[in-house]
Amino acid sequence: MGDPAGIGGELIVKAIGKITRRSTPVIIGDASVLRLACSTLGLGEIGFAPLGRASAGEAELIDLGLLKHVRFGVSDAACGTASYGYVMEALKLVSGGAVQGMVTCPITKTSIHAAGIPFPGHTEILAHFAGVTDYVMMMKNRRMRVCLVTIHVPLKEVPALINAARVFSCIALTHRSLKTDFGIQSPRIKVCGLNPHAGEGGLMGSEEGAIVEAVDRAKALGIDADGPFPADSLFVHGSQCDAYVAMYHDQGLIPVKTLDFRRTVNITLGLPFVRTSVGHGTGLDIAGRGEADAASLVEAYREAESVIASRSRAVMLDPLP
Repeated sequence: MGDPAGIGGELIVKAIGKITRRSTPVIIGDASVLRLACSTLGLGEIGFAPLGRASAGEAELIDLGLLKHVRFGVSDAACGTASYGYVMEALKLVSGGAVQGMVTCPITKTSIHAAGIPFPGHTEILAHFAGVTDYVMMMKNRRMRVCLVTIHVPLKEVPALINAARVFSCIALTHRSLKTDFGIQSPRIKVCGLNPHAGEGGLMGSEEGAIVEAVDRAKALGIDADGPFPADSLFVHGSQCDAYVAMYHDQGLIPVKTLDFRRTVNITLGLPFVRTSVGHGTGLDIAGRGEADAASLVEAYREAESVIASRSRAVMLDPLP
């Protein structure tokens, strides 16, 4: 459900009728928040089945009962603790095979920190508890996929993190995911430079040397990767490749969100299970007002269904190590 003071509960209430058609969603959160969201929207209370008891077209609910009261738009340490609790419960279910994937509503990083939880976001929490050190954030809509070499770090720290090993890992995970998660047999990947004009031959920075090394290593392994290219013009022609690799958060997220903000979703590559998320934040400024758009949550849920099916086909046709 994400941060209970945000728009997660409202998104779930609005999305339920659209995401129960092909599979059974298991909602993890607080029933009190969902009831409040229904009341805000002028709806009657939605009926949920217990875990494992849903009929076709129904959703199931695990009510953790972590919050007695919540004020939409006002997040705090209690909301951060609840957000973390929902994620940990989801991890138990997906690790035990009770569910096939995880779809997350947004959390508030300040509330997570106020609760004493030492992670900057969902992606890092999930990677830590899955025991994964190589993972990638992909932002995707129906017209573009962008993967990030660095994620939630201050901009001033990015250059020191751009090394050949990190860039190559992102390219390789992107390549593998395009094959297994999206069924693209011969993926094409284009890689951004870090500096203006991709460094202009070293006149505007030297980090592109590490990117060139990573791209060459990928090519030597048969990966169709090319770059580094100047990022200011690379995204103009969205159909020229199957995915882009960007060096830092805003470099990659600005083009994909500008192209189709409503239906942009977040997919974590490299985890042993499927995880997708909405492509936006908690919306604390509009929480409780009935104005939240559930399009990204619906898209994220359908993307999870699609990736689960694609991974199943990939395992049956061509098992990977």
